[in-house]
Amino acid sequence: MATLLAPLPEGKKGFLAQTPRLREMVGEIAGIQMRLNTVNRPVLREPIAQMLRERIENFRHQIGGFSEPLVSEFRQAATHWLEIAQKQVQEAQAILTKETSPVVFRAGDPVNREQEAFVPRYGVVGELDKQIMLSTGCPGLVLYGRRRMGKSTILGNLNGFLSDTVIPVFISMQDPQASTSLQALLSHLVQKLSAVVQQPSAAASATTDLSSFIRALSDYNAHLHETNKRVLLAIDEYENLDRKIGEKVFPEDLLATIRESIQTHRSITWIFSGSHEITELKHAEWPSYLVSARTIEVPMFTMAETRLLLTEPLKYSPLFKDESKRPRFEPGFWGENGIERIQHEAGGWPHLVQLIAETIVDVINDEDKRQVDDELFERALNKAIVSGHNVLYQPLRGESTLPGEWEYLSAFRSRETQPLPGEEALYVSLRRRLLMEEANGEWRMRVPLMARWLRQRG
Repeated sequence: MATLLAPLPEGKKGFLAQTPRLREMVGEIAGIQMRLNTVNRPVLREPIAQMLRERIENFRHQIGGFSEPLVSEFRQAATHWLEIAQKQVQEAQAILTKETSPVVFRAGDPVNREQEAFVPRYGVVGELDKQIMLSTGCPGLVLYGRRRMGKSTILGNLNGFLSDTVIPVFISMQDPQASTSLQALLSHLVQKLSAVVQQPSAAASATTDLSSFIRALSDYNAHLHETNKRVLLAIDEYENLDRKIGEKVFPEDLLATIRESIQTHRSITWIFSGSHEITELKHAEWPSYLVSARTIEVPMFTMAETRLLLTEPLKYSPLFKDESKRPRFEPGFWGENGIERIQHEAGGWPHLVQLIAETIVDVINDEDKRQVDDELFERALNKAIVSGHNVLYQPLRGESTLPGEWEYLSAFRSRETQPLPGEEALYVSLRRRLLMEEANGEWRMRVPLMARWLRQRG
């Protein structure tokens, strides 16, 4: 358009006087076309393309009021522009109406397997089931895993994966109903138990302190034993329980009461879930109270788990009675070796696998593409470190509390490897947080996506 207008002269008479207005009108059309060229989201491309077509149609009518030779030349040009604009409208509409990739991956709250991508952690669940079903009773469990490893997702989706006689009860210590006072916690626990043990006792309804609470637990335990049932009582985010002991909201006697229940109530299995080992908790002697508890660690996704998540994300959803409508992704959707690349970039970290997959689907749905290519994959990774900034910040910067810890990590902005830290505490902290792996006697960052965040946004 600029080329067409460049040779036009200007003046004060005839068509020469109309040239400035013509330049203005064509400039408006060119500006809309430039906007359309730079917008990549279909939801925005379609209305802009419609606006462009409408503006060209108006221009074609308005040019009739101009003098020759402008009217002939630019009416013909407007007809050609209109053909291009109409094609652009059709292309934008085709992208909007094409079958988009299912938006089922979720990097955030614990996964709801009915409608979000989910894969069972059979190794963890199998160990849980084995410990719960010990004939002598389970001595308590600690489910340990670093942040965003999927602990809450595991506990929240146990139904259908444990033995039929095991009833899971899930309580989060982030829930104000459980954390504002001792009485609130005990009442919440009893309420949860009463919902699954069908014959709540008089003791349960009168729970106000630790003495009445242990009596209620004894009644529940007796009923469970009679009916050949067991309860898995899961306390998630148990670090908050420790913090509340430090704040004197809960007495330390609460832990003594739990230990008594673990030792005497063989049909109730206590499990504490968190991102810290019990030796890291500061406000009570947890190892003393849970001296016999078994620790089960939640590992990274295996390659098989990542593959299942990315190809059959809703395999375990009960919502799809018609299997032909259950969302699936062919391995080729993710590009050449795409599943392996996602596993590598995320280091198998469950949350990061979901984050990369969620971002890829978001990007591909915004564009007229059917599968991932190298360029799209790279853009998705760069977008993921922006949308996932908080979750990447926390394990790297947020948990670097020791002197020199952040400085050590920051050095990876400009180098791939560096010598192991000389300070024992620093070495233990970084190793425990699963941030490092050994490479020829030195350390490098274990998760490429974290390294990318560190270089670009850390």
